[in-house]
Amino acid sequence: MKKLYIVGNGFDRFHNLPTTYSDFHKFVAANHQDLENIFEEYFMLTSYSDHLWKDFENDLSTFKWKAFFDDINNIDVSDENFRPSYIYGLEDDLVQESDLLIDKIREAFEDWLTDLSLEDTNRKLLLEENSFFLNFNYTLTLEEVYEIPSSNILHIHGDVENSPGSFVFGHNKNLEEQPEFDENGESNRTRFSDSEDNAKYPFYALQKPVKDTIDEYDSFFKGLNEIDEIIILGHSLNSIDLPYFRAIRKNVVKEVKWNVSFYNDEEKTKHLKTLLKIGIDTNKVEFFKMFDYNIY
Repeated sequence: MKKLYIVGNGFDRFHNLPTTYSDFHKFVAANHQDLENIFEEYFMLTSYSDHLWKDFENDLSTFKWKAFFDDINNIDVSDENFRPSYIYGLEDDLVQESDLLIDKIREAFEDWLTDLSLEDTNRKLLLEENSFFLNFNYTLTLEEVYEIPSSNILHIHGDVENSPGSFVFGHNKNLEEQPEFDENGESNRTRFSDSEDNAKYPFYALQKPVKDTIDEYDSFFKGLNEIDEIIILGHSLNSIDLPYFRAIRKNVVKEVKWNVSFYNDEEKTKHLKTLLKIGIDTNKVEFFKMFDYNIY
């Protein structure tokens, strides 16, 4: 197999599947109202003019752990009835509430995707079956609509059939942590330091483990050394997933051709900058719009 198809959400959108973050917002509003309230309380989700979510994964990094902590912490250390054991109880409560919050987000995200139907989805492109497919989507559009053998497809973030409870998604940001000691060498720890760490847990649990995922599929990336053409279908080349593209660039031959789909001129310019950033020569890149590519 000499071709590698890299498939992003634009591919499913091209097939009229409701897989944008705005669609997820609609699903949450209709089926998980309590979760929508949680998002409004503890996250800052950017939106379009109609208040539908725009960049859900990135915005998971806006988790307001301090507000989350304050809502659960009812301890007054100055109260005459205060007991140190109350602190341990708070730590346990925060662990429990953090796990519950994360489970609600994951459950809604997976419910949304598993609820999608491919029944009325038709082929729109000619894809070469005897190729590798690196699929960033969770849907089975390639398998069920295009009848691509599952052995040729790597769902790098999981899929609706084989990955219940283990979808890979999230942000790529880091928290600015307080140093252990201040400028005078005094400890910055307080009675609530461990509790606050527990309150931060959702932030870290909602990070996308890109490096770990690349390590897990190391054999796939190292097996790309004979690829001579890469076709990117509907991937945004976003910063979160950029390490995957670096891993591909590292393992393919320098002469490989990159054919990249784009939605508009602004996206085309952005894609080119991203590809140059990871060391791909301009003369190895060609752009196309998906509706012009091998129409079925």
